[in-house]
Amino acid sequence: MHVSIRSSSVSARVLLSGTWGIVCALILAAPIFLSHSWRSASDLVYLSFSSLCHQIPERSFSIFGHSLPVCHRCSGIYLGLFLGSLISNHFVHRSPDVRRFFIFLACVPMLLDILLPYAGLWVSTGLSRFFTGWLFGSLISSLLVRGVAEFLNEAPWRPRSAIRISREAFHE
Repeated sequence: MHVSIRSSSVSARVLLSGTWGIVCALILAAPIFLSHSWRSASDLVYLSFSSLCHQIPERSFSIFGHSLPVCHRCSGIYLGLFLGSLISNHFVHRSPDVRRFFIFLACVPMLLDILLPYAGLWVSTGLSRFFTGWLFGSLISSLLVRGVAEFLNEAPWRPRSAIRISREAFHE
């Protein structure tokens, strides 16, 4: 009975790490495409990320003299989502209160890095934006893996008997 839950968790981890890995590879590929004069390929990647990130060159890492298609913070978030999906983080899922605490914990450093410069109490740098984004992405990733695993476990396309067995396994 527990095999169904574990296989859903592994499937979710593979699905999400593969997805975030492709996203990270595309982020790195865009300036590489541009440096090799593959303009249409790089334009497509930059355009794809333009609705997700402001893409200000001064706030982005650069490779081969070309900025990444996402800023420092978004780079950290995507890398954190990728690395976090590779690691099994069971202590985050002990209870709903613990999950809420970890969401809060993931958001606070990033919010402080965004808001404290307006008060003149902090100078946000590329590294602070990257690391607060990375912390957010890595902590949120384990929650996403759990959510996708639960979805896969109770997916509408699964036979009803498999869902009943899986629910019984959750309540043991």
